[in-house]
Amino acid sequence: MIHPIRPFYSLLIRVNPDNPADPADFKCDLCEGDVPAGENGGTKYTFKIRKGVKFHDGTPLTSADIKATFDKIIFPPQGVPSSRKAFFKMVGSVEAPDDYTIVFNLDFPSGSFIPALATPFNFVYSKKDLDAHGYEWHKKNINGTGPFKFVEHIPGQHVAGERYAGYHFEGQPYLDGFKAISAPKMAVRLNAIRADQASIEFRGFPPKARDDLVNALGDKITVQESDWNCVLMATANTKNKPFDDVRVRQALTLAVDRYSASKYLSNIAIVKTVGGIVFPGHPLAANQAEMEQLVGYSKDIEASRAKARQLLKDAGVARRL
Repeated sequence: MIHPIRPFYSLLIRVNPDNPADPADFKCDLCEGDVPAGENGGTKYTFKIRKGVKFHDGTPLTSADIKATFDKIIFPPQGVPSSRKAFFKMVGSVEAPDDYTIVFNLDFPSGSFIPALATPFNFVYSKKDLDAHGYEWHKKNINGTGPFKFVEHIPGQHVAGERYAGYHFEGQPYLDGFKAISAPKMAVRLNAIRADQASIEFRGFPPKARDDLVNALGDKITVQESDWNCVLMATANTKNKPFDDVRVRQALTLAVDRYSASKYLSNIAIVKTVGGIVFPGHPLAANQAEMEQLVGYSKDIEASRAKARQLLKDAGVARRL
């Protein structure tokens, strides 16, 4: 839901829209000036909030809204889940000393703090709405400060928005409105692009479908390609035998030929680059030499599988689980 809902909301900071491929280039959205550098050895970040910003219901934005938003994410009340809480383990407290200043106090310096702030899921909500309606209200109601105001949602069909005249970036948005079409079937998405009923497709097409569109539309279509952080995860239950033995778990990962899988899957899917936990191409991502030091990431699959069989033997597990 990030793509159809994001236009209704703003963030404190965001990825630079003019340079989205750079994982370290961020710009202020609801703050003023440049993204601040850390103070006190990287344990304090002070943001000045834009004045004159209003929610779509006319309520002025203040630092209290920013604080309420991040308190919800970082320090949720008992019983309220927060999937992004772990992103902010370094944050000890959030303060709003005045209406247009927000301060994040970190327990320890962390290079991941600023990127975590720029995560596009960190919609800034109205404190008034949170106080009056709680957290569930936002599942069916939208009140943000983003470039578009909510118009309608027809389940299974589309989400629509119209231009917000009071948006805090002068001259934007450039469109009078937008419609996000819900189309789980690839054929529907392909036809929408081919017939010019849709301007962009976010999830990606397999290579053949991409090539068919390019052949059909020529210079009317632009293709953007990059590495995707794709994860298809099977997690062993370490409380059950034989997976309580680390040797068995290592044998499983050693048996997977990631490089051959990437080579052949890239012909039919968006999977392309073998990567680790950090997004491929990111400054903090492991290079190839570092990757090959991880269990299961060697390019010598025969040696890896021989080691896997030995580990299973050492663990007293039959060759075939």
